[in-house]
Amino acid sequence: MSIDKRVKAALERSSQIVDPDVARDLSSVRRKTRRAVIRQRIGVTLVAAALAALALFFGPRVLDVIRSQRHVPANLPSVSAGPLPGSYRADLTGAGGSIASLNVDGVWSMTFNGDGSIVWNPPLGAGLIESLPRDTYQVSGTRFSTNLFARSLCQGSGIGTYEWVRSGGTLTLVATSEACAVRRAILTSTPWQAT
Repeated sequence: MSIDKRVKAALERSSQIVDPDVARDLSSVRRKTRRAVIRQRIGVTLVAAALAALALFFGPRVLDVIRSQRHVPANLPSVSAGPLPGSYRADLTGAGGSIASLNVDGVWSMTFNGDGSIVWNPPLGAGLIESLPRDTYQVSGTRFSTNLFARSLCQGSGIGTYEWVRSGGTLTLVATSEACAVRRAILTSTPWQAT
C-alpha cells in the first residue's frame, strides 16, 4: 500500500472518531456568550452608578475649587482719603465703539469709597446682573490702579492703570496701562460728573 493510501486511511479512521454534536456545542456557546454579555452589562451599570454617586458627592466641591481659582486680581490695599473718593456719573449714550457694540451705553454711576472699594451701577438694560458690584482701586498721586469689572466685562484682563484729574465737580480719566478695551471705553469716553 502506498503512503498516500495509508495517510488517507488514517485520516478516515480519525474522522470517524470525532463526531461533533454541532447543535449541543452551539447552544453551549450561546449560553456562555449570554452570560458574558450580562456580566458586562452589570459591570458597566455598576461603574456608571459609582461614577454618578462620586459626581454627586464631589461635584459641588470641585466646582467650588474651580470657582475659587478663577483669575480675579487680588484686592488692592486701602487708599488714603484724598480728592478722588466720591460719587460720579457719566452718560455714555451715543459714545459708540465698544460701548455701543456691547450694549453698555447709557448712564453709569460709580462711587470711589475711602476704603479702596468701588461700587458701580450700570445703565438699565445693559445686561450686567450683579448684586451690588464691588471692585477695588488704589491711588498713588494722580495715578490709580483698579480691577473694575474684573468679574464681568473684563474677566482675565487684570488691573488697569489710569491718570486722573479732578477739576471742580468733573473727574477726567486717561488710561496709561489697560488690557480691557471695555473698561477703558467706559472710564475714558467722557468726563465723570460728581453727584
